[in-house]
Amino acid sequence: MADSRAANLGLWFALVFPSSFVVDKYLGRACAIAYPIIIALILTRKPQLSGRLSNRNLLWLALLTISVIVIVFLAIYPVVNTHLPGAGSDDDDALNLGATALLTGRSPYLRVTYLGNVLHHLPGAFVLASPFVLLGTSALQNLFWLPAFFLAIREEANSRMALQLAWLVLVLSPAVMYEVVTGTGYVSNTIYVLLGLWWLVRTKHRDAAAIAWGVTLASRANFLFLVPLAFGFLRQHAGPRAGLRAMVLATATTASLTVPFYLHDRGQFGPLEAANRLLSFDQLLPHLGVALIVMMAVLAAALSFTRMDAAALFRNSALVQAFPVVAGVALLTIQEGHLNLRYARYGPFFAWFTMMAYALESSHNRDAQTRQVAGSAEGAEG
Repeated sequence: MADSRAANLGLWFALVFPSSFVVDKYLGRACAIAYPIIIALILTRKPQLSGRLSNRNLLWLALLTISVIVIVFLAIYPVVNTHLPGAGSDDDDALNLGATALLTGRSPYLRVTYLGNVLHHLPGAFVLASPFVLLGTSALQNLFWLPAFFLAIREEANSRMALQLAWLVLVLSPAVMYEVVTGTGYVSNTIYVLLGLWWLVRTKHRDAAAIAWGVTLASRANFLFLVPLAFGFLRQHAGPRAGLRAMVLATATTASLTVPFYLHDRGQFGPLEAANRLLSFDQLLPHLGVALIVMMAVLAAALSFTRMDAAALFRNSALVQAFPVVAGVALLTIQEGHLNLRYARYGPFFAWFTMMAYALESSHNRDAQTRQVAGSAEGAEG
């Protein structure tokens, strides 16, 4: 029961925290305060899909949900994608520029967005965005990776759990639809890293999965801190040699994509500027930014030695990714003397790992209850 409460608390935090910045920005501080309370009340009476729904009906509901998301995207994205400051996001523009540069054989880090921002993504993000850029825009990737995530939930649990979680996310966490309609890639970025890890720890084709995961890791530096956790899980379930081999393949793939661009022009390697999001806290305390990075690494290493099933792996991944985001909100609030939720917009980097852990734990608890009931029935018959 305690595990169930912890899972529900994690789900609440994953829904609320990433969206708090959006709610605060567009609806005001009063709504930002009321929002987590409202979500908590809704989750205590979490609506359940009827058990009478057939798999066919669940499929039609899933297709309807995807269709609504696509229609909303097609209606709103062209309106907000105006390339004007304050309207939409330049994240899709950064991915478009980077992917186009790669496709034409040029360095992506010679470009800047319409807001004058350098490209902060690592090269893997441009590689993975390229198919969508060829289709028109990197903003389309959200329409692919969101359903992919819930298909993975369906594989781990069932269609009912996947659809129910999808509706909770889409209705209760406005940051998700905000990213969809603005073309921001935080959701997609996190999901493809998560799915790469998911494939790695459950497949027999581990070498291919490790290389694929390495490509996803070469998207943002914060995801590299998942490597110790993946090694810890594989060491426990496949042996140290298998874990080490997979991590060597993954990190070698990441390095082969990233290092050449860094060596080509270190001064214009945009991802280095992204570190300023933490290094800026050196104004509060000397070397605080570096200390945060070291603490993130120590946390990842420590958790890698804990016993992990699949749910624990994704829960630990969420903890590691949440650390700099929550610390950023706290430190920025201290630095400015009032609540500042700007760092909460990076919440997707941990939220999707939390939701995968929630689905795995819920499925495990349901299976355990089923076995208990079956055992009790057999005992009664005996």
